[in-house]
Amino acid sequence: MTSTFTPSAASALASPTPDEFYLPPLPRLLPVAYHPQAARIEINSNGWIRSMLGDCFGSEAALLLFLRQRNGIYGPLTVPYADLARAQNIADWYHFVTVIDSFVSDASRLGADHAAAREVFAAVMADVGPDGRGSGGGEATTAYGRAAQDLWRRIAPGMSQRQIVRLVGSLEAFLRGCATEIQVKLAGPVPDFDTCMKVRVNSFGCDFLQLFTEYASEVDMTHLTAQGVFDDVHHHGMRQLIVVNDLLSWRKEYAQRDTMTTVRVLCEHQNLELQAAVDRLCELVGHHEHAYIAARDKVLAGRHGESPEVRAYLSGLDHLIGGSQEFEYLTPRYFGDGAVWDGSTYGWLSLTAPIARFRPE
Repeated sequence: MTSTFTPSAASALASPTPDEFYLPPLPRLLPVAYHPQAARIEINSNGWIRSMLGDCFGSEAALLLFLRQRNGIYGPLTVPYADLARAQNIADWYHFVTVIDSFVSDASRLGADHAAAREVFAAVMADVGPDGRGSGGGEATTAYGRAAQDLWRRIAPGMSQRQIVRLVGSLEAFLRGCATEIQVKLAGPVPDFDTCMKVRVNSFGCDFLQLFTEYASEVDMTHLTAQGVFDDVHHHGMRQLIVVNDLLSWRKEYAQRDTMTTVRVLCEHQNLELQAAVDRLCELVGHHEHAYIAARDKVLAGRHGESPEVRAYLSGLDHLIGGSQEFEYLTPRYFGDGAVWDGSTYGWLSLTAPIARFRPE
């Protein structure tokens, strides 16, 4: 859960790695904006996490460490145009799944046993219920299930039945991806790039990221998505999100010996030095970002491009991708407890410093 590097974590790595790397400037071609009520949404989301999931952390110190990561501002950064109530619901959802993701990475919690984690996740889905409206049989059996029920009761009225079905599937895919990450990490071997990316699409929550972009824009793209209208847009947009996250979260993943990250995959499967892997992934970010923009513009120039709903959705995806990257620069989750972002987006990063920042040399 903590992003602070420890020497014991380094010594347990299978192969030696330099203790710093240089992150070049990334393209950042997409818009970034903060919701007008971003501060209030983040504060409210912190309170919701405390009331719903605070007991899961085991101690006040552990909870405060998590809250200092500012995960509650991810929502306001990715849906800056949304109605306030919807923006709050989205912020709480993303905060909820980040709690789960943090415990998946923690060998003393969900990350200790993939089979036990699968049982917890099955209980969450049972609490959600087959109709996706938080009616899985009354009182939730876990804190995660109780939080999920609360979210569903707030979110479902603003979604079509088709979207609710997709939301159930997206949560199930996310939890399945998390369990697979635990299993791979405990088994030891690093997967190949394609395998890693397939799992990451689930564990990164790509399905609900797209769906909540619809929800924030108050549109339903289920039919057009099923027709494949957005296939290229989604393919390149989601891969840009994943690779940027892998680059900016590498300090955390390195400390936690994570094997389900494209940085380690390139180092071990293609025998690259860390800096060479970083450089190659930065090139991949540029490729996917430019390809996403080209695919988006192709849809806008086509027969669906005159639809206000389609245009709103694609504008929302722009903000999702740009806002996600902004969050990953600013969160202490990746740069150490106590880190404060100074606006720098490139430079040298230490893997061993308790708190890191981008340095010019």
